[in-house]
Amino acid sequence: MIIKYFYRAAWVLFIGGGIALGANLFAAPQPLPRSSMGSMGGMKMGPIPGHLPSAGKLVNYHSARRFVAAANREGTVATHGKDPLLTFEGKAVRINMIAVQPGFPDQTFELHKLVDPAIAIQSGAKVTISLLNMDYGPGMLHGLVIGKARPPYHMVVVLPVKHQLVQMPLILPRLKKSVTKSHYFLERARFTAPKRPGTYYYFCQMPMHAKSGMYGKFIIRK
Repeated sequence: MIIKYFYRAAWVLFIGGGIALGANLFAAPQPLPRSSMGSMGGMKMGPIPGHLPSAGKLVNYHSARRFVAAANREGTVATHGKDPLLTFEGKAVRINMIAVQPGFPDQTFELHKLVDPAIAIQSGAKVTISLLNMDYGPGMLHGLVIGKARPPYHMVVVLPVKHQLVQMPLILPRLKKSVTKSHYFLERARFTAPKRPGTYYYFCQMPMHAKSGMYGKFIIRK
C-alpha cells in the first residue's frame, strides 16, 4: 500500500514537471489539428486533467501476462460492417481491456488481440470492466469513459458525457521501460447496461487521446 502511493506521488510530480497543469475536463473543448499517430516523440500531448490520476492496483509482469491472456480468451469475434465486433454473452459480463499493449499502435485499446474493436453486450447485463495500462512515458496516463459522445473528438472531451455509463479514472503508466521488469497499474469498475438497446462509445479521456483514435463502439443489444 505504501509503495503504491509512493509511485502515485512520484508520477504526479514527474508528470507535473513536464506538462502544464490547470486545464480540466470541464473546460470548453477547442478544436485542434489532428495529431499524428506513432511514437511518443511525434505525439503532442495536451495538459492532463485537473484531478489526480488513480494508482489503481499495482501488479507485476506475470500478473499482467495473465490479465492479457484472459483478455485474449474472452468474447466471441465477428464483424460489424468493416470493423471487428467482440460480443460478450450473458447477464454477468467481465471485460478485460489493455491500454496500449506493447507491440500495438500508440493510443489504442486492445481486447482479444484486436485494436479498438466494437464491443457488444446484452441489455441489462451486470458488467465488470477492468483496464490495464501497459503504456510507458510521461503523459501516458489512460482512462475509460463509456457514453454517447460520438467521434470525432476535440482535444478535451467534456465530462460527464451524454448518457454516461461509466467513468474510470486515469491510470498511471508502467514504472519501467523494460516490459518484463516493470510493474503495472490496473483499475476496475462496475455498471449495469441499459435496458434499451443502443450504440455508445468507449474512449480515453486523457486530452488528445480520443482525438487521436483511442475509442471504439460499445453496443447494447436485446
